[in-house]
Amino acid sequence: MTLRIETERLTLRPMLMSDVEDLYEYQSNPQIVRYIPWPPRTMAQVEAAAIKTIETGKFHLQEINDSIVLVWELKNSGQSNMGLISKEHKTSNIGWVTHQDFQSKGYAFEATKSLLAYAFTNFDLHRVIADIDTRVQISANLAEKLGMRREGTFVEGEFFKGEWCDMWLYSILKREFSA
Repeated sequence: MTLRIETERLTLRPMLMSDVEDLYEYQSNPQIVRYIPWPPRTMAQVEAAAIKTIETGKFHLQEINDSIVLVWELKNSGQSNMGLISKEHKTSNIGWVTHQDFQSKGYAFEATKSLLAYAFTNFDLHRVIADIDTRVQISANLAEKLGMRREGTFVEGEFFKGEWCDMWLYSILKREFSA
């Protein structure tokens, strides 16, 4: 099975090795990965990460730690990630990253809303959460635009790239989401 989600301006699809050069453009950018759990990557690191993502890629959220990674096809302007974090509580997390040349054009909203709709329709989920670094107000704004609510702030909740940072927890329930 191949997972493809079509939106007005994007195709969300599994990663391919032919995406590596486009992925490198933003995964090597210190400003873009500042709040992402990896440092700026070399081409070799992007290739290794792509191989791992492709080899372990899932199309269903069935077991804890199952995750879906989809690139956005518009010159690979970004990617969305979703992972099952609790089978018992039917909870998944979601995240996004946008190539620096494609920010503030609505692509992250379009892609993430479509992925949420797909997930709530096709998987047995009750709740989707987003953990957002409090220094990234633009991501918090996107979560709120998606209908997610801020449920809390974890003060120094994560040791990230050598420093303690505060994290916001955003959430949306299936019954609250309107595609």
